[in-house]
Amino acid sequence: MTDRDGALPGDPYAICDNLVKIYKVADLEVVALQGLDLVVNRGEFMAIIGNSGSGKSSLLNILGGLDSPSAGSCIVGGMDLVKASESDLVFYKRYKVGFIWQQSARNLIPYLTAFENVQAPMLFANVLGQSRKKRAEQLLAWAD
Repeated sequence: MTDRDGALPGDPYAICDNLVKIYKVADLEVVALQGLDLVVNRGEFMAIIGNSGSGKSSLLNILGGLDSPSAGSCIVGGMDLVKASESDLVFYKRYKVGFIWQQSARNLIPYLTAFENVQAPMLFANVLGQSRKKRAEQLLAWAD
């Protein structure tokens, strides 16, 4: 069975090649990622583990479209995140990836129910009423 874009399970979905991220603070340069190569296939689950300061958050910020690498390439779902325009990145973040912050206060809108919080991103993506509710129920059932 193929994906909506014709790709097969097991085909590469995320490909990072020689990824480098350098942060500059005043006269100091901090290398967060140095020549990282990564392939994640469709349908594959993975965990990113490492010591504090090893580049885990930098990698996730790049894969999430929140930051760009200093060098190298990063292609996710067929989109080259290095060459993507700002509007391409908005589309990518709205429809292709999800990002849950580690600090729970940044994840939830406190005055909404869990059901309403799950639906909130779908409102921004113009997912309509019944489809949105059905999808939120499905996602919450999986979390149970």
